[in-house]
Amino acid sequence: MKNIHDKLDKRIIDWLNILVLLGSLAIIASLSYDILTVGRYRPDSKMTLGIQLVVCSIFILDFIVRWIISPRKGRFVVHNLILLLFSIPYLNIVHYAHLDIPHEVHYLLGFVPLLRGGYGLVMITRWFTSRSATSLMVSYLAILTAVTYFMSLIFFVAERGINTAVTTYWDALWWACMDLTTVGSNIIAVTTIGKILSVILAAAGMMMLPIFTVYITDRVVNSRTRAARKPPVQTPPAGNGQAAPPKAS
Repeated sequence: MKNIHDKLDKRIIDWLNILVLLGSLAIIASLSYDILTVGRYRPDSKMTLGIQLVVCSIFILDFIVRWIISPRKGRFVVHNLILLLFSIPYLNIVHYAHLDIPHEVHYLLGFVPLLRGGYGLVMITRWFTSRSATSLMVSYLAILTAVTYFMSLIFFVAERGINTAVTTYWDALWWACMDLTTVGSNIIAVTTIGKILSVILAAAGMMMLPIFTVYITDRVVNSRTRAARKPPVQTPPAGNGQAAPPKAS
């Protein structure tokens, strides 16, 4: 009976992972469409509100089902409380409750589900990988890619029209890549949000980029260790070119 329950729980988790993946892609695509085509983020548009409500509902459903399945519900809530907070559709609450909040806060609330979507993509990436070392490495790659992309979108929205060096999204992406590697670029943030993002990206790069060196070093050492453990190949002694007679049975 326990095996049946375990298989059922695993199947439910697999379907939830797929839903979270689709929801994460939808929220990222919606935000990217607004910024890259319209040139600005529209948190009050019907499309944005509708997508955020559906996707956040999926995220909350994922949290509730995992909480029900979890044998230690209190610990699960403590460890995943931030994910629950990131899953709440704040934009819809503000819109339907007609709350009067500052424009900057209202604008930033639209990016909150994006954080949950990025985390969902990282977890799905680990779900698709089998080896622990490879899974960790792929997860870090996914995190770096997601952080760079999200930060570049926010930086583009914050600096466009104010910073003369940021005229297209590709300028913001170039800034994000160079700032992440701590090399720096000719684009300097002038807004408060841009300066905060500069510090976050540089700190993330300093913390995460050395992991690649550790991973490559570990792979090289393991490869050499396996090669050293292999038994030497036995070569037959040189003979006169005639085949050895068969052994008597």
